[in-house]
Amino acid sequence: MKIGVDAGCLEINDERLKVGVYQVVKNLLIELGKIDKKNEYLLYTFIPIQKDLLKQFGPRMKNVLVTPAKGWMKIWLPLRLILDKPKVFLALNQAAPFRFFISSYKIIGLFYDIAFERYPDFYSLGASVSKHKKNSQYLAKTADVLIAISQKTKEDLIQIYKIPEETIIVSYPGFAIYPDNTHYAHKNPYFLFVGAFKKSKNIPTLMKAFEEFLQKSKKPYDLVLVGGDKWLDPEIEQIFNSLSFSTQKRIKMTGYVSDNKLASLYKEAAAFVSPSLYEGFGLPFVEAMHYGCPVIASDRGSLPEVIKDAGILVDPDNEKGLARALMKVTEPSKRKELIEKGKKRSTKFGWKMFANTVKSELDQLA
Repeated sequence: MKIGVDAGCLEINDERLKVGVYQVVKNLLIELGKIDKKNEYLLYTFIPIQKDLLKQFGPRMKNVLVTPAKGWMKIWLPLRLILDKPKVFLALNQAAPFRFFISSYKIIGLFYDIAFERYPDFYSLGASVSKHKKNSQYLAKTADVLIAISQKTKEDLIQIYKIPEETIIVSYPGFAIYPDNTHYAHKNPYFLFVGAFKKSKNIPTLMKAFEEFLQKSKKPYDLVLVGGDKWLDPEIEQIFNSLSFSTQKRIKMTGYVSDNKLASLYKEAAAFVSPSLYEGFGLPFVEAMHYGCPVIASDRGSLPEVIKDAGILVDPDNEKGLARALMKVTEPSKRKELIEKGKKRSTKFGWKMFANTVKSELDQLA
């Protein structure tokens, strides 16, 4: 059968933005290309997918250009779907095309999170967020099946959008395994953060807790912050400037780093630390566990279910509690325990398992 796919996020060319949804969609399609030997996939975009990437998906996946971009979901993609007649449409960007009354395809919708509904203060009140909310609400009400990437996301869909529980399936995504052939030379032991520098990541609290750790421990640790500033939290600069000069010297902001370097950063860090105020899943947390990097995480959102007892969970509003966690993770016995538990926990997540869930739903709708 023909399967239509919203592959719009794969149009990204900037390496710094190939995170989150991009990684989920890319790896899902790679795995579907391996396990599905009979269906044809039409990957709809309005900018061509790079040839090297498209090749990774295998011969049963074809990139179909639909233009113009303006009105794509409401007019041009729906019209193209009527022409192509797919049996199922995979809505992988938390948005669904408008279904005309003559449209006969079923929709499987993938949901990452609806944090913008619970925590609107984390987001700017611009047109893009308003559009994302409308798209998410429409997908939730239109899809025949919803796949949530965590139990927490499922709970939010039930509570906020009033979606019947039986129409929502939980399936955890996998995580990236990066080329591991470099050495990250860093003079001092360091704590590591990886992610976008946006408000929900709670980086100001992390910096304040790090300063308290330095003052109490007297240990020569650094804090390495890796990630893009496209959605920069303005409070980061304000809090950074309020820290002592000695603390400022120990905070290193690297910006974007290569995959090779990221693997080395995880392996050689004292701990991965992220007191996020909300995560729909948390790919970097699982990556860190895989590479033997102890994890300190927030006790909110999906993180307690993803990490369980394989990391230290803290109240993200309590900087003193976070500072104590930083102290604890430097203890050799605790560090060894977390490394062992984290590696074991990371084996519960994988792209093949995730793709098998999607494939099973496709088969049922066939």
